[in-house]
Amino acid sequence: MKTIIKIRKLGIVFALLFSGLMYSQSYIETTYLDVPATKINRFVELHKMVVDMSQGEDRTNNAHWVYRHWYGSGESIVLNDIYSSSEDAIKDNFRGAFNKNIEALSEKEKNEMQDVFSEWWSFFQGHWDELRVINFDKYFLEKENVDWDQPFVLVVGHYNSNGSLSKMGDAYMDWQIKPGVNEGLMMGGGASVHYKGSGSDVQFFSSYENIMDFAKSVSSQGSDNAEARKTFWNMVSGSHKDQIYVHIGHTEEGKFNLAGKDK
Repeated sequence: MKTIIKIRKLGIVFALLFSGLMYSQSYIETTYLDVPATKINRFVELHKMVVDMSQGEDRTNNAHWVYRHWYGSGESIVLNDIYSSSEDAIKDNFRGAFNKNIEALSEKEKNEMQDVFSEWWSFFQGHWDELRVINFDKYFLEKENVDWDQPFVLVVGHYNSNGSLSKMGDAYMDWQIKPGVNEGLMMGGGASVHYKGSGSDVQFFSSYENIMDFAKSVSSQGSDNAEARKTFWNMVSGSHKDQIYVHIGHTEEGKFNLAGKDK
């Protein structure tokens, strides 16, 4: 039951744990793609077919979530695979599962799926990856009974720190996330720490049902905590960047489920 609760909370994905803290932690392998805007729908169509065909005992991920870029500079597609450990992230055999499953198809179906895979893989040219560590107990908060199966808005801030990541994370939680969830329109939010690959020291994230809720939240800022805000900004090193994404879909019971109610 504890594992199921963890996976549900990953709807907002983008991570939590801070240096030296060992609470309930998992790992997120994030892949960033630069898919042209005119081809995103085609990518999603192919992605669903490939993900559905690559499930099985060779997989060690607990869940898979996909977001598309909405505003800001940067990657157009973000893929997140969630693992219980860094070892599971290494052991995950996506291609092995795919190859085993297509062996059960007819020769015609097999060739068709190989063509699908080749077209899908062509979108990965120039992609990059990172591994982040998640802690739900300390650096994540969500409203009760949140429906994550919708095209919610995900706002992500990328920051580097000049000091303690845990202190920086605590300050952000007290300043932004707690009042945003408890008193405002934020569905959920938290923070993440970099573990491996390219990426910022910390990512702070928040989610909203739609862009209007996000705009209202920015204008109100909830219950301002001046001390926490000052602590946070004093620990920011260099420039930072923000991205706004929209949830495309995630895996449920071995299938890729597009965000929103089934039609």
